[in-house]
Amino acid sequence: MNWHKIGAFQADQETSCRFAQVSGDYNPLHVDPVLARRYQFGTTVMHGVNGVLKALDCMLKMHGCAVSIDTVKVQFVRPVLHGDRVDVFSQQITEQNFRLRLSVQERRVQDIDLTFGDQSGIKPELVTYQPGSSETPQPADLHFDNTKDLDGMLDLVWIPDTIQGLFPHVKRFLPDNQIAVILGLTQIVGMRCPGLHSVFTGLSVHFKQKVTACDKNLKFTILHRDNRFSLVTIGITHNTASGEIHALFRPEPVSQETYTELQTRVPRNQFVDQKALIIGGSRGIGEVTAKLIAAGGGHSVITYNQGEQDAQGIANDIRSHGGRCDVLSYNVLSGQEIDITNCISNERISHIYYFASPLIEKGDRLVWDNAVFQKYCNFYLTGFAALIEKFLCNAAYGKQPITVFVPSTVFLEQPQNGFTEYIAAKAAVEAFVQQLSAKYPNWIFHLPRLPRMLTDQTSGLNVKWAQTTAATMLDVLSSLNTSTR
Repeated sequence: MNWHKIGAFQADQETSCRFAQVSGDYNPLHVDPVLARRYQFGTTVMHGVNGVLKALDCMLKMHGCAVSIDTVKVQFVRPVLHGDRVDVFSQQITEQNFRLRLSVQERRVQDIDLTFGDQSGIKPELVTYQPGSSETPQPADLHFDNTKDLDGMLDLVWIPDTIQGLFPHVKRFLPDNQIAVILGLTQIVGMRCPGLHSVFTGLSVHFKQKVTACDKNLKFTILHRDNRFSLVTIGITHNTASGEIHALFRPEPVSQETYTELQTRVPRNQFVDQKALIIGGSRGIGEVTAKLIAAGGGHSVITYNQGEQDAQGIANDIRSHGGRCDVLSYNVLSGQEIDITNCISNERISHIYYFASPLIEKGDRLVWDNAVFQKYCNFYLTGFAALIEKFLCNAAYGKQPITVFVPSTVFLEQPQNGFTEYIAAKAAVEAFVQQLSAKYPNWIFHLPRLPRMLTDQTSGLNVKWAQTTAATMLDVLSSLNTSTR
C-alpha cells in the first residue's frame, strides 16, 4: 500500500515552548537548549505528542470534516531535532482506519495508527478550562527504582486560543476532550513519570464515544517495569479514555571527577609549561583535560558555545583551589571574528586541544548518509581548519612552535556497525593533519586514536568502563608530554 504525502512542517524551539504551555510538559529536553546539550540527544528535541497533533492537523486539513477518534496508537521511533523538516505521509487502510507516518530526511520518526468512530454531531467540550501554570513547573527527578507501585493524578491543561494557533484543524474538527487527554499524556511522561530523565516511546489509547463532558483529572499508574531497558508501562484512566503509555528512563548527565580529586593524581608541575587552549572544554573529555592540565601546573583556557554556566563552574572549581583557568565563548561553526590567538593576556598559547563535536549517532542508511557525514566534517574539518588558520595568520604563531592535539578514534582500527560516516570523517581529519604537519614542520601535531570514554555521549551504552575518563586522559596526556620534551 502506497504512502501519500499530505504535508510538512519545521520543528523549532519557539513552537516547542508554545507547546509546553498548552500541554504542561516543560521538560528541559524540549525547552532548555543549554541543559539539553548534556542529555542523550545532545540538543533540544520536539515533543513527540506535538508531532502526533501536527500529523493529525495535516490529515484533518485535507479531509475537512469533524471526526472522533476511537483508538490511537503511536510508536515514537526516533527524536525530531529542532531545525529538522518533518514530512507527513498517510495511508487509508479501511474507511475508518488510517496510518500516518512522520519522517525526517526519509528516515521514519513516528508511526501513528488511527481508528475513527461515529461522532454523530457530538462535539464534547471541557467542563472547566484549566489555564497553564503562571510559573514554569519543574519535572520530577525520579529514578527507575522509585517507580514501583507509583501512581498519581494531574489536572489537564486547556488553553484553547494557543491550541487553535498551533493546530487549527485539530481544534476545529476533533472533540476538545480528546485533544486535552492526548496533551495530558506528554505531561505525565515529561513531568511526572519518568519525569526529568524521560524518553516517550509509545502510546495506545481508546476513547469512549458519546461522552459529552470531560473531567479535568487524568489518572496514571505503573503497570509494568522492565529492568533490562529501564522501561515503564503506565496505565492511564479518564472518564473519556483509557490506555497505556510507554517510556524509558534515559541516562543522566555524566559528572566528571572534581578538580580536587584530580589534584591528588597529577604531579604538581607535570604540565607547568602549558598555556592550553581547550576548544570544547565545558564538559566531557575537554572538561577533564582542562582540569588535568591545571592540576599539573598549567594554564587552561576553555571555550564553550552554549554551556557558559558549565564552563564558568569548571573554571571556578579550578581557580578556587589554586589553579589557573579562563573561559571564552567560541563557536567553531560560526566563523565569528574574535581574537582567539590573544585569549591569555601577555601570554602565548603553547597547546591547542580540539574537542568540538556534534552528537555522535548511529546511521541507519543501508550504505551512506551524506548529511550525517557533512555534519561531522563541519565540526572536525571545517571548524578545525578555521581555528588553525587564525593562528597561522598571526605573526606570533606562524613560524613559532605550537602543539596541536586533535583526537581521532580507535574505531579506525575496530570498525563499528552504524558509524561509517563518523569513521570516514575522522579518517579525513587524520589525512588533513598529516598534510598540515608536512607543510608546517615547526608545529607539533598529535592524533591519538582515543578509546570510548564515559561522557554524556556514551552514558547510554551498556559498557563496563575499564577506567575513568580522567585516568584514560591522564595516560594520554602524560605520554604526549613526555614525547615532546
